[in-house]
Amino acid sequence: MAVTTCYKWSPNWRDTKFRNKFVGKWRIDSIQYFLPSIREVGDTVLVLDTQYTIYAKPDDYLEILFTKDQVEKNVTCTGKFMDSTFSYDVQGFDGKILPSLGFTYCLTCSPSITFQKYIMGTRFIKMHEGVKLKMGTKFWLNDNYDRTYYSDTYLTKIE
Repeated sequence: MAVTTCYKWSPNWRDTKFRNKFVGKWRIDSIQYFLPSIREVGDTVLVLDTQYTIYAKPDDYLEILFTKDQVEKNVTCTGKFMDSTFSYDVQGFDGKILPSLGFTYCLTCSPSITFQKYIMGTRFIKMHEGVKLKMGTKFWLNDNYDRTYYSDTYLTKIE
């Protein structure tokens, strides 16, 4: 029998400084998708692949502001994508497999369809080299590990 434990992310947790590695203003270069397209044809369900890239406008950005405690006292950040400006919180987790940033609504943030569709959620840090950052998600359908679906967000630091 395996014994597991859960930790509440709290002040002074070992990862509280991880988020601040990404402080700054990041231009959104593009978001690339490789997703399933599920279609029903009569009694048959087809799972087809669809791949596309959304190129951002030159003034589209995400910001990550400095905070001493990334978990309990997040600061409200702002971003702009596809002519929509939105506010959000960012938490960083230096996880066991891949480090990640979690983008969520703050308590006083107005809802944004653009933020919810393209930015919100946990994004794994797939690459961080100097001023370049690649964050992404990945998932499988029905435990079929032959086909990995994903979205990747490409960013360049501008401030």
